[in-house]
Amino acid sequence: MEDLFDKDITVINKYYDKETKSSKYKVSHIKGFWSSDNGISINGTQITKSDGLNARILINDSRNEEYQSPEKFEKEQKTWTLKPDDCLIKGFISNILTTTQALEKYGSYNVIKITNIATKDYGSEDMQHFVVTGA
Repeated sequence: MEDLFDKDITVINKYYDKETKSSKYKVSHIKGFWSSDNGISINGTQITKSDGLNARILINDSRNEEYQSPEKFEKEQKTWTLKPDDCLIKGFISNILTTTQALEKYGSYNVIKITNIATKDYGSEDMQHFVVTGA
């Protein structure tokens, strides 16, 4: 299954640093599956444009650092998490960016500003994954 989830994805997690009393960003790199449903669909007389992006990330992928829940990430920022308003970028990006800078630099077809995370943790461990969607 890991053969399908072979795309580099950069995760940008925003957190609040209590020492400096400011927002900071943690950049992590994981493997996953990136897809787009760009196009239009015609249903009778209605034309609907769809341009959503989504990423699928295996929960138990040995190539990725262990996932932290958003609550745990807020306390210790050790690895990576998925939460609304954070950002996924298609590819391996090393410089730290805000979501706004990422959208400006890499374009809306390569950046997901996370709006929804669905945890698909049923079935075999090899198939359990997160579905991340956004704008």
